[in-house]
Amino acid sequence: MKMVLIDTCAWIDFFKSRTGELGNKVASLIEANQAAITGVVIAELLQGVKHEKENQRLRVLLSSIHYLSTDDIDWTKAGQLAAQLRAKGLTLPLTDVLIATVAQRNQVSVLTIDKHFHHLGVKLEGIAIVEDGK
Repeated sequence: MKMVLIDTCAWIDFFKSRTGELGNKVASLIEANQAAITGVVIAELLQGVKHEKENQRLRVLLSSIHYLSTDDIDWTKAGQLAAQLRAKGLTLPLTDVLIATVAQRNQVSVLTIDKHFHHLGVKLEGIAIVEDGK
């Protein structure tokens, strides 16, 4: 089975609109039992919860998809990769570097529109990455 690690931006599109290409892709992955998440994405989603109903909805969903744990080695590799990129003049959010590291270890692609992932050596899942000129 081909799993896809879903980045926070894709989950947000799924929860807010369900009409965009990104949200539709998330729905398809859930239906095909191919959706995966990791701890840092869960934390990012939970920090945005405003109401108990949203919290309950999120918990139900999370209990039905694949969870990819963050191992001790992922932290080391993420720190090393972030340092290598910074030496090249690229400072990326550590959360994105960690998500990419978990994806690489599990040999899964990432569903995102975040341009940072272009620099992280991870396979991206069929959505155009937005370039915002930064």
